Amino acid sequence: MTEVIKERRGIGSIEVGGQLLVALVNARGPLSLGDLARESGMPASKAHPYLVSFGKLGLIEQDAATGQYMLGPFALQMGLVSLQQITPVKLAIPEVTRLAASIDQTVILAIWGSHGPTVIYLAESTRPIHVNMHAGSVMSMLGTATGQVFSAFLPPRLVENVMARELHDELVIGQAGVQMRKEDIDQILHEVRARGMARAQSLPIPGINALSAPVFNHTHALSLVLTATGPQGSFDTEWDGDIACQLRASAQRLSQQLGYLPDPAQA
Repeated sequence: MTEVIKERRGIGSIEVGGQLLVALVNARGPLSLGDLARESGMPASKAHPYLVSFGKLGLIEQDAATGQYMLGPFALQMGLVSLQQITPVKLAIPEVTRLAASIDQTVILAIWGSHGPTVIYLAESTRPIHVNMHAGSVMSMLGTATGQVFSAFLPPRLVENVMARELHDELVIGQAGVQMRKEDIDQILHEVRARGMARAQSLPIPGINALSAPVFNHTHALSLVLTATGPQGSFDTEWDGDIACQLRASAQRLSQQLGYLPDPAQA
């Protein structure tokens, strides 16, 4: 017997009015009544009563001088409480697991630890990779795609200290990267920032490819790094390939859930 799943009923007026809040968030700045109504897809005469009610709740406020509308103090409180309840790793693990199944490659979740880029979770695929990597493994800052993302988007003072320490640490995976010249390092990190991803092709481990993408939080700080990795013969490293596109989409979804809003100029 086929079970019929019915869509849960909602309150249409709340969903309609909510488009005004969505428009204010997307605008990232004050809007006039006319602009707000247009962005929400409704006449100004219909939008105004919603704005009055939202104003009473503190969700929006109107500038007395310009008449423009912006998000109010209660909207800010809601956002802060929501951010306090979010645990980045808790959010990321289901996304990493889903991504690994979708691309059928191993996906690694890494955070910034006391010794540098540290693996905290691996979602394995049906294509096993014979690499001595596990939760707790520390990755090279330059010799791995994971480390290159951290190197590109972390504050320089953190990066420089860990790079120097890698020279004396035999437990770091992919140490060869720290032997590069400064101009080579600058070029690599420039490309990572420009593309928003890092790529490793048979380096530092022969026969293993990897792509890594950053996850940012609401302060635009690097929070996590997602890395897809797999055997060279079955792992597409093209920047616009299926693996890269799905990895980038997963990282962007997590960033959005952590409150990240990209710079409009970059977007």
